[in-house]
Amino acid sequence: MTQAFQSPGFAALAAGRAVETRLVEDRWQAVAWDLGTGLRRVVTDRPDGVHLSEIEPDGDAIWWFDADSAGEGRWRRAPFGGAADGEANGGTNGGTDGEALHGVPHGRAYGVAFDRTGTLAAVAVGVGDASHCYVGPPAGRARLIGSAPGYLGLADLSPDGRLLALGGRPDGDDAVVLWPADARADAPAGGPLRLPGDEQLRLWPIEFNPLAPHEPELLLVAEEDERYTVATWRAGEGLRRYPGLAFDSQISAGWYGGPRGVLIQHERAGRSRLLLADLGPSTGQPPPVREIRTPGGTIHDLSCAPDGTLHCVWSRESTPPRPLVLRPGEEAAHRPGPERDDTSRSARWTPRPYGRIHSFVSTPAGPGPWPTLFLVHGGPATHDRDSYDPRVNALVGEGYAVVRSNYRGSTGYGARWQHDYGHRVGLAQIEDLAAVRAELVADGTALAERTGLCGFSWGGYLALLAMGAQPRLWSLGMAAQPIADYPAAYRTTTPALRELDRELFGGTPEEVPERYRAADPRSYVHQVRSPVLLVASRTDERCPPGQVARYAADLRRLSVPHELLWVDGGHYSRRTADHRSVLAAMVRFAGRAWPAPLPRAPRGDRPEGSAESSEGGEQP
Repeated sequence: MTQAFQSPGFAALAAGRAVETRLVEDRWQAVAWDLGTGLRRVVTDRPDGVHLSEIEPDGDAIWWFDADSAGEGRWRRAPFGGAADGEANGGTNGGTDGEALHGVPHGRAYGVAFDRTGTLAAVAVGVGDASHCYVGPPAGRARLIGSAPGYLGLADLSPDGRLLALGGRPDGDDAVVLWPADARADAPAGGPLRLPGDEQLRLWPIEFNPLAPHEPELLLVAEEDERYTVATWRAGEGLRRYPGLAFDSQISAGWYGGPRGVLIQHERAGRSRLLLADLGPSTGQPPPVREIRTPGGTIHDLSCAPDGTLHCVWSRESTPPRPLVLRPGEEAAHRPGPERDDTSRSARWTPRPYGRIHSFVSTPAGPGPWPTLFLVHGGPATHDRDSYDPRVNALVGEGYAVVRSNYRGSTGYGARWQHDYGHRVGLAQIEDLAAVRAELVADGTALAERTGLCGFSWGGYLALLAMGAQPRLWSLGMAAQPIADYPAAYRTTTPALRELDRELFGGTPEEVPERYRAADPRSYVHQVRSPVLLVASRTDERCPPGQVARYAADLRRLSVPHELLWVDGGHYSRRTADHRSVLAAMVRFAGRAWPAPLPRAPRGDRPEGSAESSEGGEQP
């Protein structure tokens, strides 16, 4: 799903200054926002757009990551006011944009952070199969403090600028890496302090306490005993969990509202809620917790202004994303008005011996059954939510029922649902999709002979796998930027995704070849019997183009009806026009594959569509 904006990033020491990443003439750009005057100035004018931007703590300058379509580039920096400070809303910076840190190589953005005053910055970049961490003064010369094989993402730099927190694989030896900022790349052996994870304990570093400048205190989330728990780390104290802040499904957290106040976002069954807690002094009692009133639905993005105001991007199924400003402690929460909508929407639970599969089902007005498309989410570590997705509206407007199922591996339903399927990667997920399909056919929602799959990234992978492994169930498959040859994709994807694959499969293709073979769409390509649309980019680093081209060649050799569409923009284009064109191609392809007249719901206000939901990355 494409939003028109993200939540702002605020300058910690300049209450009136912020940076936004917003859609400007169909492309994401960095935008300086002067809260005092309300004026916004477009800072960047990149043909492929910008997807990462930050503001220095003193508000003097804005950083953005200047990436090519493969996602590689450099951090750049420009004054907040630009060449013409105070120019009219919508003006652009015509000057030359300088490097934010000199001496940092071209690579993938693995994180950026500043100390309390903004006199020191840290960045992590991925170059080849390694992660490199640099520190230096903004616009100055950077110093390499260390490198590590694989993926390490920079979580934060301590307020005093002395310690960096990085995160790797949450169940691995490098789950949390604490690296002294005064280290040198050629320092003697011994290395940074590591907080390891394992299958019983997964760890994610979040951020240092900004109000503890002289004794760094790191906030973390720990997954243990099928609970997600707020945790902290201090030198001399080590890792400390807070059992009173343990939840049955995924959370994110951040320091907020006081010396040891914490804001928690809890995701459960496709909906969000916000909670405030105070870790306070150790009393042996659970920390006090209170909930912030929100209008339900999903909070996609969240940031905190220096005055404590929370700025959210919020939506629900019938309401497009919009800004939501919350002031904790005030009783009146933002309540969106009713939206015109002619789509029938329902959430349903499909019982299975191992649990219940949660799905969101949207159908055209009137009686069914309907030709039905499963819009399969990627990740897999994400989930479909009670949130607006223009792709759903566009497909329902064409007469299709649309199903979004949170199969095993999805977040938002607890640790067991996410992890406990025995390394049966892909196979467990398409079993869940088949179970939901059977229920929808039985209750008269879906036409048995016209059920298809449409997915992006890992969702596209599941679509291809199901088309071959379950050929009698699916009469159409559409996959954009998919994994089509899993062993080949593993060898040529990014280090971060190789880490994810090793966690999913329990090893590499060399270590557990039978698991990769069983999960590989090419293992079943000879059984595909229905039309397939493949969408790929020649600059896709995550799901490289070669393996998709080989799958298309297999289909051609087997005389399976198919189309291979090459697009620009890499794995995830930063131009909304690219997403609309992919969705239009899918609508055309489905219309040709299912050529009989389809019921069409009248939609005089049909919104534009998007070809990819926002997850990170994932993120991945």
